[in-house]
Parts: sequence; C-alpha cells; structure tokens
Amino acid sequence: MTSSYPAALPLLLGIVVAVVTAFGLAGYGFPTIGKGGRENVARGAAALAGALAASAYVWGLASLVRDESGTARACQDANPALYGQVGSYSVSYLPPALECHLTSGGSYGAAVPGFLTPVLTGCAVIAVTLALIAVAEHRRTTPSDHPETRNT
Repeated sequence: MTSSYPAALPLLLGIVVAVVTAFGLAGYGFPTIGKGGRENVARGAAALAGALAASAYVWGLASLVRDESGTARACQDANPALYGQVGSYSVSYLPPALECHLTSGGSYGAAVPGFLTPVLTGCAVIAVTLALIAVAEHRRTTPSDHPETRNT
C-alpha cells in the first residue's frame, strides 16, 4: 500500500494560521456588530461567518493530525469491512480530507467528519455574500468625494 499521509509541518502551520484568523475575525466581528447600522452589521456578520469557516478548517486539519497511527488505522476505523481492499490513500488540505482508495476503484472518507466540508463551504459563501452586501451598503451611504461638474 502506498501512503501520502499529510506532512506535520503544513498541517501545524495551517492550524496556527486558521486559529489566528478565527480569533482575529471574531474579535473584529462582535464589536463591529455592536456599533449598529446596516453596514456594520453586515461587516461584523461577514467576519463571524469567516471565523466559523476558519474554525471548521481547524477542526478538519486537527482531525488529520489526531490519528497518531496514520492513514492505515484511520481507514480501518472508518470502515473495517472495506479496509482489506484499500490500496492507497490521498490527503487533501483544502478541504481537509483523507480518502482511502479501494483497489476496485472506489473510495471512502476517513478521519475528517463528513459534515465539515459543507459547513466550511457554506460559511465561506455566507461570509463573502455578507462582505459584498457591506460594500454595497457602504457605497450607497457614502457621499461621492468628487461631485459631478457640468459646463453649461
């Protein structure tokens, strides 16, 4: 069996960056929502959705690190009945995933909970949507610095 178990350095670096990002976005989001106003609420909510996405990413990466016995054990724990047919493994960092590939051509996920990818994707989409709403609200409420001049 070939293994491509994730390297520790990229995983730990990803975890540190995502944790700092999650705390930073949460630290920005809560006070910004507290200021009130449509633009601030949209910006703060976008930051909080981003913080939740970063937290889900940390959970996924931590799930890859958690199994100290490596990919073989994770694949065996995920589906003991199919473990004898596993021929190789593959690891994805975005979204975090460990796939156990069967010799017959199929695969199944291990180590990372299956609901994390939809949560990560949904929170990222919500964060981007709210950020775009905040930008639109800012443009709507901010007067133009260059008033239009007419030569009549």
